[in-house]
Amino acid sequence: MTTDQTGTATVEAGEWLAAAAAPGRRWLLLAAGCQALETTFTIVQWAGLAWVAHCVLDARPSWQGAGVLFGGGLLAAGAAWRTARFQAVGRQRIAQAIRRRLVGGLLPAGQRHAEPDPATAALATVELTDDIADFHAQSLPQRLSAPVSMALILVITAMLQWPAAVVLLLASLLIPLNMRLAGLFATEGADAQAAASTRLAAVVLDSFRGMPTLRNIGALGRRRSELAGAAGDLNAATIAVVRRAALSGAVMDVVITFSIAANATYIGLSLLGYVRIGAAPGMTLFRGLLALLICPMYFQPMRAMAAAFHSRERALAAVPAISGLLVESSSTAERVPPAGDRVTVVLDNVSFRFPAADESTLDGLNLTVHAGWWTAVAGPSGAGKTTLLSMIAGVRPPSHGTVRWLTPTGASEPWLGGCAWIGQQTVLLPGSIGDNIRIGRPDASRSEIERAVAAAGLAEVVARLPRGLDTPLGEGGSGLSTGEARRIAIARAFLSDAGLWVLDEPTAHLDADTEAEIIVALRNATRGRTVIVATHSAAIARSADLLLGLADGTVHTVREAMRV
Repeated sequence: MTTDQTGTATVEAGEWLAAAAAPGRRWLLLAAGCQALETTFTIVQWAGLAWVAHCVLDARPSWQGAGVLFGGGLLAAGAAWRTARFQAVGRQRIAQAIRRRLVGGLLPAGQRHAEPDPATAALATVELTDDIADFHAQSLPQRLSAPVSMALILVITAMLQWPAAVVLLLASLLIPLNMRLAGLFATEGADAQAAASTRLAAVVLDSFRGMPTLRNIGALGRRRSELAGAAGDLNAATIAVVRRAALSGAVMDVVITFSIAANATYIGLSLLGYVRIGAAPGMTLFRGLLALLICPMYFQPMRAMAAAFHSRERALAAVPAISGLLVESSSTAERVPPAGDRVTVVLDNVSFRFPAADESTLDGLNLTVHAGWWTAVAGPSGAGKTTLLSMIAGVRPPSHGTVRWLTPTGASEPWLGGCAWIGQQTVLLPGSIGDNIRIGRPDASRSEIERAVAAAGLAEVVARLPRGLDTPLGEGGSGLSTGEARRIAIARAFLSDAGLWVLDEPTAHLDADTEAEIIVALRNATRGRTVIVATHSAAIARSADLLLGLADGTVHTVREAMRV
């Protein structure tokens, strides 16, 4: 990537990051105001302490000073508590807004061309979202309140002893440069940490997903080594970030310590009468002690801003991963065909190769699947039938060429959620039969669900159940046969009213009688729809209007039925 492209990407990431603060901005503005009040009340508290100390030195009580001390302390504690509350609410609002957008982008709701990487999606939803919310909750109140607080302390210090204010001002000129260098220094470390986190998440997810296979082939030891290596890389990247943050913090501590020590020395020598600057106000215990007490407060916002520089780099590193998973809803409106439209599928010189493969799984496919036809794709296991269906359904993009859906209203690329998909395994979630069917269209009415049940040939099964559609399903759909679960999938697809159905071995693992019933149910439910089905079943092949053979990465017509 060129320097200009890198700079443009950084600017875009910064703009996205700034816009992400909008949902919690109101609360963080309130937190900033409370932080400024906390500074004010703390100054009042230290003024009360200096008043008490001055009176004690004069051997006289000061109830007024004690009242100011305790009153300022209580008010400062209250302001700090409100600051924390407002920051927590603002952080929560920002995180919720990002996660809500992520859920909308990750679910197949017509807004994606391909499935996201599971590890990246999990990391973005759980951890990277918190990085962005934490950054805004930390930096936005500080960025707004720091100038007010520092200016207030500097003015009061100048009124007490202007030489001490000059020392603070000179020190403050050095710290922003260190903060900027610290932020630049942390960029590379934050990127490396994000990459290591993504790799570890991918290894963990793949390990759990493939645990039975790994156990059967005796590869658990090798996978354990890969997991340990990924964890070690993350540890090393995290330690590098901590080390860089500690180094930049040490530089800031040197500057702050030197300025505080210089002021303490000046005030102490002035009180002892060894130093006297003619234009400076006369030194008293009250003036000197108050100036010395509020001196560390002057640097507290700078410390917080320095920490925010490091959290900003983490947030910026999180932006590409999150924004890559989000799809603006405005870009999807043009792709959504009206429900029930007949869809013609056109593949133009389509090829697909898996990243680690030496050869293409599919190569140079040119295919037209006519609207309203039942098209079956047959071929040996591993020939690429599921890969072909996944490209047609929009699950993954082709490596080369184009896949298009043509409808009476226009053309579009495939997108997740735009077609009905039924695979070999029916996913049933906790809930009732009706709830599982309603997944196809959550706003469907009871009568629409019953019509879908009838179309799927599930009406007799539901009628036998004591609670009908409200019958709860056990874990994984226990209590239903494989054929009955497949009918729920058909009813779910029917309810979506999609014009294109993509079926991957819909009658796998069924006996001959149940298979025949499922084929009849599918034919009834898909009347007038375009159906593409990958199968080894001779019965489905015989019932198809067009039978295609897939072998050696290419397709050929085996049989085409006469259609009126």
